[in-house]
Amino acid sequence: MKFFYLGFHLPESLIRRYPKQNGAGQLWEGRLLKHLGSDAEVRVASIVDRKLKLPDVEGSNPEHFLLQGKLGKDLQAYPSFVRLRAKYLGWRRQGWKPDCFIVYNSHPIGSAFTRFLARHDRDVKRILLFLDSRHFGKNLPLLKRLRLKLKPLHWPDEAMLPYFRGVASASLSSKHFCRDRNIPWRWFPGGAQADGLLDSVQTPPADGITRIGYFGSHSDYAGLKDLLEAFAADPDLNLVLSIAGDGSKTGELQQRSASDPRIEWVGFLKERKDLGHWASSCHMLVNPRPAGYGNDNNFPSKVFDYLQLGRPILSSITPTLQHAFGDSVMWYNADRPSALSEALRRVSQKRISLLIQDGANLRGKYSQGFSWGEQIGGLKEWICQIR
Repeated sequence: MKFFYLGFHLPESLIRRYPKQNGAGQLWEGRLLKHLGSDAEVRVASIVDRKLKLPDVEGSNPEHFLLQGKLGKDLQAYPSFVRLRAKYLGWRRQGWKPDCFIVYNSHPIGSAFTRFLARHDRDVKRILLFLDSRHFGKNLPLLKRLRLKLKPLHWPDEAMLPYFRGVASASLSSKHFCRDRNIPWRWFPGGAQADGLLDSVQTPPADGITRIGYFGSHSDYAGLKDLLEAFAADPDLNLVLSIAGDGSKTGELQQRSASDPRIEWVGFLKERKDLGHWASSCHMLVNPRPAGYGNDNNFPSKVFDYLQLGRPILSSITPTLQHAFGDSVMWYNADRPSALSEALRRVSQKRISLLIQDGANLRGKYSQGFSWGEQIGGLKEWICQIR
C-alpha cells in the first residue's frame, strides 16, 4: 500500500537542530509515520515554520518534501500549495501514485490540496487525520463564516468534509458530525510507546513528601498556570510539584512561583531517558488542561507517556481521555474553579504506597491495548474497507 502524508513532521536533521520545535507533536507524528511505513511505502510533505533555517535535505531524502509557511498566513499558504501540487504532479509523471492521502488536521494548504486531489485523482482515498481543533464540528457564528468565505484557501468544515472519504480522529465529538454526513469515522487517539523510558524509570521513594510531576508545554492551553495557582492558593498543601518542559509562559510562571519552595523547575528534557530519570522521583503525574482552548477536541499524547512511566494520573475531565481510561484516572472538573485544589488535597492525603500500586496497575491494564502497532494496524484495516 502507498501513502502520501501531509503534516508537520520534521526530518531527523531538523529535529536535532530544533529539539524544542513542537516536541510532543514531532514525537507523535514520528511514531505514526514509523509504524505506517512498517509494511507500506510512505512519502511525506511537511509544513515548516518559516523562522527555521532549512538545510538541503530534499536531495538526500526525496520522499520527505518540505514546505515553508506558517498556518493562517494566506500569502504563505498559497505558494506552499502550488509547490505541493507541482511536487505531486512530478511524482505522477514518474509513475508513482498513492493509494491513500492522509492530511494531519484541517488547514488551508491541506484543504486546497485535498480539493485538487479530488478532481485530479478521484480514486485516491483522502483521509482527514483530525487531532486538534477549536472549531471542528461546531456551528460557527455568521460573521466568522463570512470571514472564511473572503479568505483564500479557507473553507468551513462542513464544506470540506465531502472531499474526504474518511475521518480518523481523537475527538469523540467529531463522530456525530461525520456520521450525520455519511463520512466514515474512526476513533484514533494514537498509541503508547515505551522507547527509552522503561530502561531509565525507577520506582519512586515510598516515604517522605508526595511528589507530583508535570511535563509538556508551558502555554495557556496546557493548564500549568492553573496548577501553579492552585498551589499558591493553598500554602498548607503538603505536596512537591516538579515541572519539566518549556514554552512561551515559562519565564512568567517561574517568576510567579519563585518564592514557593514546593515548586521545582527542571527545564527541558532533551532525551526520552531523561524523562524516565525525572519521573523516577514522582509519585503521580498531572494533566491539568483547562476548559476551553479546544481541549474537548484533543487527546494529550503525554498521557500515554504517563501511562508507560507507571504513574497514577490526575487529569481534568475531557471526553476523549475519560472514554479511554474510565475510572482508572483521578478526574476533576476544570469548569469548577475549586476542583483542582480539591483534587490536589485528596492526592496529598493518599498514602504513597497506594499511589505506587495504582501506577503499576494502570500501566499493566492499558499499555497493550494502546500500542502503536495495534492502533496503526486497525487504521490501515479501516482504510482498506473504505470504498
